[in-house]
Amino acid sequence: MDFTVIDSSNELIPVSESGLVVRVANKEDAPAVCHLFKKIFQQEMTHEHWRWKYDRSYSREIVVYKNDELVAHYGGVGLQVMLDGKENTAIQITDLMVDPAVRNTVRTASPFYLSAKYFLENFVGYKNPFLLAYGFPSERAMGLSEKLGLFGPVGKIWESNWQVKQTEKFLKGKIFELNENNFLRFEKSINRLWIKTSQALNKNYVCKKDADYFQWRYLNHPSKHYLLYLVESRMTRKPKALFVLKQENNKCMLMDILIRSLDIESVIGLVMNICTQQQCAQLSTWHSDLFSTLFSVHDSRQKELPIIIPANTCSTGPEPDTQINKWWFMPGDTDYL
Repeated sequence: MDFTVIDSSNELIPVSESGLVVRVANKEDAPAVCHLFKKIFQQEMTHEHWRWKYDRSYSREIVVYKNDELVAHYGGVGLQVMLDGKENTAIQITDLMVDPAVRNTVRTASPFYLSAKYFLENFVGYKNPFLLAYGFPSERAMGLSEKLGLFGPVGKIWESNWQVKQTEKFLKGKIFELNENNFLRFEKSINRLWIKTSQALNKNYVCKKDADYFQWRYLNHPSKHYLLYLVESRMTRKPKALFVLKQENNKCMLMDILIRSLDIESVIGLVMNICTQQQCAQLSTWHSDLFSTLFSVHDSRQKELPIIIPANTCSTGPEPDTQINKWWFMPGDTDYL
């Protein structure tokens, strides 16, 4: 070994020949992580955004330093998940960053490889905090991960698009727009809808999306604004659906759905009617390839995106073959949309 690893208790594992130090990140690393993020992506990551993503019990970060300078980062946002109807844990891989100055290193000794290998071997798999790892890499990034023996492909992401129009095929009920002031009132309804949704997807893998999740992911987001709508029956006042929209100019993206049954056609119909009121001309969403037929409603136009659903092959855990076409994903499952 030609690097030094520091675990979460700050115990050193020798040796260090290349001057690289690989360790679990802490709060003191946040400024360096934000600086590297801007250097790599030409976008700001504020301290508030770092805290929203990583200063939580389910998140993990590995950092790689060379001569006291951060040269690589490998992060993950963990969640509880339902796997074939059983609760477990998984972590979404996020913010893979390598300083361009060290990218020419031999791959198996590169800061990227070392950070990824240490992350996956210590955090993912049997007897580790997270059973599975997933993400949304490009085809190019996925190709590199396959060559390094880190991940294998188990699915793809598709996009559905609609020209917005008024329709009579929509989910009927009383509509509430949720915000920080009234969210507490609807927590029980959201949790009931999550249970119904998880039951409808009990043969798939789905991230747990209860009231706590929606509050963290959308209402507490430090930089993005989302529209959350809950639909109740006018007769029984039972919750029928929850959905989240992100509006930019005259376009809307459907980020997330909870629904008593997987009647996607009626939800899309209601979303389109709301979009017409907001003068949005186009509606889109992402979904796993397995569910393309489910979103083939209201004259949708669909296309395959160059985004792969990966499965960990680096550490000991469930075989990738058992994960093929299992995930339910939508745009809200990413950390960046």
